[in-house]
Amino acid sequence: MLDLFRKRGLSSIVYGVIIVATILVFVIQFRPNAGQKSASLSQACVATVRGSCIDPKDHKAAYRILIPRDGQGGLMTARAKQMGLLRIALDGLVERELLVTEAERLGLTVTEAEIIDELYDGYIHVSVPSDNPQLGFQLRVGDGRIYAGFRDPKTKQFDLKVYERSVRNLTGRSAPEFRDEQARELLASKMRDLVRAPVRVSEVEALESYVAEKSSATVMYVPVKQSFVARYGVAVNDADVDKWAAEKDNAKAIADLVEQRKADATPKPNHVRHILIKVEPSATADAKAAALARLSEAVQRVKRGAAFADVAREVSQDTGSAAKGGDVGDKTDGFVAPFKKAADALKPGEMTAAAIETQFGYHAILKDDPAKAADLEPVLKKDAARELYTKAKSVDVAKGIAQKILGDAKAGKTLDDAAKASLSMLKNGPTTVTLLPVEAEPPPAEAATDAGAPDGSAPDGGKPGAAASSPAAPKKPAVTTATISPDTDPDRPQAQTSNAVNKGGDPIPMLASEPSQKVTKFAFDGKPGDVMPEPLRTDDGFMVVVVKDRKTATREEFDKDRETYVQTLLAAKQAEALALYVKRLRETAKAEIKINEAYLEEPGAKDGGAPMPEEEDEGF
Repeated sequence: MLDLFRKRGLSSIVYGVIIVATILVFVIQFRPNAGQKSASLSQACVATVRGSCIDPKDHKAAYRILIPRDGQGGLMTARAKQMGLLRIALDGLVERELLVTEAERLGLTVTEAEIIDELYDGYIHVSVPSDNPQLGFQLRVGDGRIYAGFRDPKTKQFDLKVYERSVRNLTGRSAPEFRDEQARELLASKMRDLVRAPVRVSEVEALESYVAEKSSATVMYVPVKQSFVARYGVAVNDADVDKWAAEKDNAKAIADLVEQRKADATPKPNHVRHILIKVEPSATADAKAAALARLSEAVQRVKRGAAFADVAREVSQDTGSAAKGGDVGDKTDGFVAPFKKAADALKPGEMTAAAIETQFGYHAILKDDPAKAADLEPVLKKDAARELYTKAKSVDVAKGIAQKILGDAKAGKTLDDAAKASLSMLKNGPTTVTLLPVEAEPPPAEAATDAGAPDGSAPDGGKPGAAASSPAAPKKPAVTTATISPDTDPDRPQAQTSNAVNKGGDPIPMLASEPSQKVTKFAFDGKPGDVMPEPLRTDDGFMVVVVKDRKTATREEFDKDRETYVQTLLAAKQAEALALYVKRLRETAKAEIKINEAYLEEPGAKDGGAPMPEEEDEGF
């Protein structure tokens, strides 16, 4: 031990005497009693692990050690509560006790010198669950220990009084009690090292992993959305729909859909429904006109006899209410002022004559009329038949469009040109829509400071915090009509470029797992310019994919990064090995692990511990 101190430059005889005295105090105070952890009948335990008791004070001490700190050293108890840190601390202690049991079975021990060395060096060991390696780094205990210092602010040397005061303030434990816990932590740490030690990374494995991780590929793709094709690619007339709906299987599908939607669509007393087309307040005039045209078209469909609930479900961009047929309930107190004013003015069965403009976009609003409930089912049935017929027919049309794009791409056309040419296959051309007048939200300068609902529970169509003054009078748009065309529809087939990804990446986020894996495999198996042999089926249609670029990591690049990369890969494999080992221990001992859930209620700031004045000076 004295040799160790000499290495630290302690050449002074006087200082050497002080250090020897310090060691003697440590030895006297730290009598070995780490094995005395068995639970008695009267002892309170946060948990028992194979008969070993985790004392509430030890649990609280681990919790306090792990609490995140802000830049000034203050304890972030709110953050601790959000993370569920009490349970994390307990899971770490349960893991520790399992590892200690295994270490003792294998004959591992911790010496007094090892304990004293760690404390003299200023380190506190604390267990964090191994099943989430990143958690340790988030809590700044990536290596299972935290630097506390225990040094005198003036001399910057270890000070026994500073140590005792810091331990007491930080953990609420006496120095001997804290020493016992540190002995168990060190023994568990030795067991972790023993589990990780055999893990190796071979040269071949490291190179293969490096190439897979560092190689990248980019694809170009054209989505052919079934929803787009349903609007423009299928000619729908009542005779064809009626004939299709008369078939037995189709009739059942229609009846099932009506039954599924009836509850949400049925008018309810004083309930308000809306259709929202989102548009940013700072959007261009063209973007606002396109949004208004879309809402105007939806309103025209309602006026032609479609159920408002069905149109809202299909068109509205307030996803929460759209799933319920646009229903936002019967209370308008939480709505922004223009929305609330317009909704409150409606009589049952009425729909706003103008588009209501708020900070969220344009709204069409309807108030339910329960008296019309009996008339609803035939309308729902007609809407369902038309919708299902269009979907059924649009699958083949979408696939045909995708195949045309694919064929043109293979023939040498650019994906962009192929996508534009495919629009010639659509059956429905541009349509002219009469734009709704707009009832606008007052400018921000006129806004009140407090117009929101106290509970903040308004839907997307009426969130609190907007102007409380009356909206401006309805005004006609500068242009009274607009053309809705497949050539300008944002959902039309368009060539897009993915991000560069590695073999484990997700090049096209909109894809589900299985088709995404197919795209990634194709991108790395093919070469630039290769076209996927068949259109890829997606959740909403089909997709044509072409390899744009591929970069394969080289041996030379690996050699430059070898040391760092191998160490990183080794650490990941060691963490995985430890997590699997502890998982097996937990599964084997699950009948012998008892948790007292009463101790896992998150405390307030006081219970979590206030920051101590010594902590910043002592380096913790």
